[in-house]
Amino acid sequence: MKSVFAIFNESEETGLLKETIAQEFNINVITSFNDLNDTSLNEADIALIDQDISQPPVRDIVKRILEASYLPVILLANSDNAIGAIDAIRDGAYNYLIKTKDCHQIINLVIKDAINKSSEKAQMRQTIVDLKKRVAELEGKLSKAGTKDTTVSSAKNTQGGIIDDVVDSLKRGEINLPSLPKIGIEFKKLMDKGGDFQEVADLLKQDMAISSKLISVSNSAYYRGMTPNRTTEQAVGRLGLNLTRQYVDAIFNRSLYATSNKKYVEVIERLWKHAFSCAFSCQCVTEALDLTLRDDAFSIGLFHDIGKLFLIQIISEMETKGKFSEEVDMEDLINTLSAHHGSFGSSLLKRWGFSEQCVQAARYCDDIKAADPISKELIVVHFSNVLVGTMGYDFEDPEKIDLESLESTHLLGLDSSAISEIRNKVKGYMEGELIDCL
Repeated sequence: MKSVFAIFNESEETGLLKETIAQEFNINVITSFNDLNDTSLNEADIALIDQDISQPPVRDIVKRILEASYLPVILLANSDNAIGAIDAIRDGAYNYLIKTKDCHQIINLVIKDAINKSSEKAQMRQTIVDLKKRVAELEGKLSKAGTKDTTVSSAKNTQGGIIDDVVDSLKRGEINLPSLPKIGIEFKKLMDKGGDFQEVADLLKQDMAISSKLISVSNSAYYRGMTPNRTTEQAVGRLGLNLTRQYVDAIFNRSLYATSNKKYVEVIERLWKHAFSCAFSCQCVTEALDLTLRDDAFSIGLFHDIGKLFLIQIISEMETKGKFSEEVDMEDLINTLSAHHGSFGSSLLKRWGFSEQCVQAARYCDDIKAADPISKELIVVHFSNVLVGTMGYDFEDPEKIDLESLESTHLLGLDSSAISEIRNKVKGYMEGELIDCL
């Protein structure tokens, strides 16, 4: 549970705020600036300051907190003193909330937003720290080798240098964010509102590529009937709406895995197989444990690593246009993807209108302990992500990992027998004809 540090005056108003905050967070309240210490700040994830604190001036308190920590600071401002709130933001406060009789109803949403945004900034700060360490290592190696004046160019394409260039290009509008195909957006809206068989078939018939692939899937060994399907209506009827949604998502997803840069074709192809195998694993886990999820497990698994694809495509385009001083090293690329795909992927899925569960899975699929709360969807994706990686379905070489020791394995209650069964099912899917239909 995240922790809130607050400097409040004693009042009925702040009492209600404390009660509301305590429902979702740990809260430590002091009523005097004199009680402020570094230990309290180190244990917190966010700081709240009541503008009615008498001494010292609120701006001094904000500066003191920001000097001692990286905490996001939210000011609880009076409606008649907006200028003071704006001054606090200029001094570095994250935001302010006007104190009204109903402000307790949104205080926790404001806190969550600030903590999430702060977490993303903390990751960027850590990237800078890692980059400095990497530069120091390079300087040490070059010094021993007697090499001079090459440190800057050698360090340019470490993960910090690459990601900085990517962010700069996005800010300048030199690189466009990818978007779902128009029919993909319409399909998602139709399924979300509960479209029926005929509505779904009528929409999919507008795209011959999707229709033909869906018909191929329905005629595969997994779903083949007495007679082959020849129309979209027949395919949707045989698969059902749930499987239709999964495979249409897979077809859309597959179309995104493309690049004109031959250097990255193999990496992107392996990344696609990782996404597809993870989706199957998520489905197998859900079925094996009879889990009820708020979103489709297959689709969440399919999009969990979309941030890696997004970054590869951007880096590929930038490299083709000569935006880097030298060719991007594959090891630096992998380090960059590992460090930043969560924040980029979750931002992209938010932009596309995906569910909160899907966004969280993309954000924390590699670091489940950083999530709060940990959703069932994230637990399933975390386990599946690691499982298929150990099977060789990843763009990196498989690692030897004890799956039974994973946190997600314990949370799911999976034993060695269940893990083995899921692994075999995923292997069957990936080695069968179904993947070739997409």
